[in-house]
Amino acid sequence: MPWPDISMPDDIWRIRLAETFDQGILRTLLDDYLHGLSAFGPVESAYPSFALYFEDADRWAYMIEVALKGAWNPAGFALVNQHSCSGLPIDHAMAEFCVLPAFRRTGLGQYAVRRLLALHTGIWELGVVKRNAAAWSFWCSVTRDFDGIELIDAGDTRLLRFESHDACVRIPRVEG
Repeated sequence: MPWPDISMPDDIWRIRLAETFDQGILRTLLDDYLHGLSAFGPVESAYPSFALYFEDADRWAYMIEVALKGAWNPAGFALVNQHSCSGLPIDHAMAEFCVLPAFRRTGLGQYAVRRLLALHTGIWELGVVKRNAAAWSFWCSVTRDFDGIELIDAGDTRLLRFESHDACVRIPRVEG
């Protein structure tokens, strides 16, 4: 059974669990995102685990959408799993996260991340390529309200670890 939209009735943004019929658009969004990431170093564009986000119980694919002209339109995506890059125990990992360029710097990214952290509580881990200054700034901003943030140097990547144990209470709603 699909989860309900993770949004409020008056929101112009929403995040929802991707369904099988979303695979084509999500794959296109992922391909474009990976192409953009290639500016910061080598990227595995085949993304062999993509199909697993629609099959495995420990992976979730989310569509980030915006209401335009009376319809919900893709504005990004998130891929969440339970696989640690650091080798340390985690509850959730942000494998990929993307807001389309047209919607960046609007608050949509923070909105989506905060909804995901409220939905999936526990120890989180996410990686940011060191050369991607914009992504690093975004993730530092999103996680700044958490105590005990751990930074792990993993070669070309920085890993952030933190706990979201009561995110729905601590993190205010961002207006769109």
